[in-house]
Amino acid sequence: MSVSDVEEKLKLQRAALADFGLFAFQCDDIDDLLGRACELVSSALDVHLVKVLEHLPERGEMLIRAGVNWKPGVVGRETLGDHEHSPGGYALRAAQPVVSPDLDLEERFETPAVLRHHGVRSMVNVIIAGEGEAFGVLEVDAREPRDFGDDDVAFLRTYANLLAAGIDRVRTHDELRRSALDHELLARELGHRVRNLLGLVRALASQTTSKDGSEEGFRSAFIARLHALATAEGLVFERSENHTDPMILAQEILEPHRHESPEKITIDGPPVRMSARQARMFGLALHELATNAAKYGALSVSGGVVHLAWRLDETAADRQRLVISWEEADGPEITPPERKGFGTRLLEDVVGHALDGEAELNYQPQGLRYHLKIPLDD
Repeated sequence: MSVSDVEEKLKLQRAALADFGLFAFQCDDIDDLLGRACELVSSALDVHLVKVLEHLPERGEMLIRAGVNWKPGVVGRETLGDHEHSPGGYALRAAQPVVSPDLDLEERFETPAVLRHHGVRSMVNVIIAGEGEAFGVLEVDAREPRDFGDDDVAFLRTYANLLAAGIDRVRTHDELRRSALDHELLARELGHRVRNLLGLVRALASQTTSKDGSEEGFRSAFIARLHALATAEGLVFERSENHTDPMILAQEILEPHRHESPEKITIDGPPVRMSARQARMFGLALHELATNAAKYGALSVSGGVVHLAWRLDETAADRQRLVISWEEADGPEITPPERKGFGTRLLEDVVGHALDGEAELNYQPQGLRYHLKIPLDD
């Protein structure tokens, strides 16, 4: 190769580096970045086939993530092993450029079938390092034996480093974008929750009364209901999935009544994903039931017991339904109240209506029975 030819080649390589550097600075899509990298390398080195192998260590493979002039069905689908007997795997272990001027004479690794099918006779593999583990390998494949010179290898090494920086930039950009989206969604969810909670608190404040009509009685009943509401909201908010398990909620709400005699209240049911709105109303219902049982029902006497249970009903055509039952036994004989207070109205009407379900409250002589059937939120 003449001096002028060498100078022209180096000029093309410098131009490719400059063009790609500008593109990498502006590109926000990793596939576009890898595709453009292969195109410019193919032109700068005058080779027909170029590809980027993405290392997938958990699968022990290297995916042909991008490339130029490969047959249909290769890029994005074909994988090679990451072991030492494959060109890419060997390069990863060598941690330096690997040049193969003639694959017929290559003894360090085997030539993959996909390369033989494309008539590849020589190659250069350069690691795409980046932050942390290497992204993969930039591979140049020629269809004839070729002595890639030191200038070619230096160009590819610089190019691979530039590509690695571009990949890191795109990944960081994606993480920031996802983080911003997560914060936006969180802000919306918080706003929605606050509005719902304020509406529910206003309803509790307007409906709560005391037996004797005193301010202290009102304050005590209102604060107790707020505590049940806060417990449900706190359990949901602790989980990023925006749901809670009724078992955890029931144990928290009923703990004051089970503290000294856990056997008085049994809780049984499968794990269920209960949404925020369902948890709020379920928590309020449990509070009303437990408070009533402690004053007038099974929890007001030493031998009384309560059994709380739920099960999934999958017979409905549209979606799963949760069937909840509260059953008291061995308590004092009870009769329906002469006047329905807010707690009774909440159990009979409000909870079922708010959750698009059905509620049934029965005052049987042997103990209170409460059944609630609600569709589970998606």
